[in-house]
Amino acid sequence: MSLFHFIEGKLDKIYDKFVIVSLDFFSFRVICGEKDLSFLSNNVGQKVKIYISESIDKEEIKIFGFLDENKRDLFEDLKRIKGVGEKIALRIVDYFSPEEFKEILESEDINALLKVPGVGKKVAQKIFLEKNGLLPKEKKEEGTIRKALYNLGYSKEEVDEVMKEIRKEFKDFENVEEIIKFALQRLSKEL
Repeated sequence: MSLFHFIEGKLDKIYDKFVIVSLDFFSFRVICGEKDLSFLSNNVGQKVKIYISESIDKEEIKIFGFLDENKRDLFEDLKRIKGVGEKIALRIVDYFSPEEFKEILESEDINALLKVPGVGKKVAQKIFLEKNGLLPKEKKEEGTIRKALYNLGYSKEEVDEVMKEIRKEFKDFENVEEIIKFALQRLSKEL
């Protein structure tokens, strides 16, 4: 739980990964996700309200900001999961709304989480285990695709890498033949 709930002040500047919010006598550097930064870019010089979560360690104090209180709360839940941390938690809440994230958990859609940059299978499984108390089952079709690629002589690393591309390209795994053709095209380009 955060010590501070929100910060309200004048938005002075926007940088690549953070904003500067000024109060009467001092300013705060607030790290934000890309979507919030994009929205805030239209508000420079204006008063803004940003829900915050602070992170204090031996070397620095960081303040993470969100335009939505529920996103901040989800960020705080996620960053506490071992192996997730602040960077990945921020990417997840920037990628999915809290409602979308809840849907992903309820439908056990691990593939949706794997679309987030920096989220691999192990991290996604940790999130599911922590939040749901269970691991999502790999879809039968995904297992079929993996098995076919292994039988063709591709290594686990190669298959894992192409599976990331497949998840980005295909919403579901209905047409296994088409997906395997796609995977083979990707894998042959890497040779």
